[in-house]
Amino acid sequence: MACAGHDFAAPRRRDTKAWNVVAAVLNAGLRYEGREPCGCGKEPKFRPRTRAQLRARRIAAARTGTPLVEMLGRADPLASVEDRVRGQDRERR
Repeated sequence: MACAGHDFAAPRRRDTKAWNVVAAVLNAGLRYEGREPCGCGKEPKFRPRTRAQLRARRIAAARTGTPLVEMLGRADPLASVEDRVRGQDRERR
């Protein structure tokens, strides 16, 4: 048994697909924590809940070269990639 974090909500015991997603998140080194060490932020951070969300983030990480651990923490894996591209376009002008 491992400590998954204060904001961890366990899936149903027999939901093996959801437990596989939890295992992937924990194996990547993430926890279900929303609290910041300083105590100022108390919003739970995003973590994938379904295999489709996990698969989308793995694909986005492979395509962009972003580390999987960073991609798993993003609510929208493509939003930050698009923002980076827009930022690079602005710098070129």
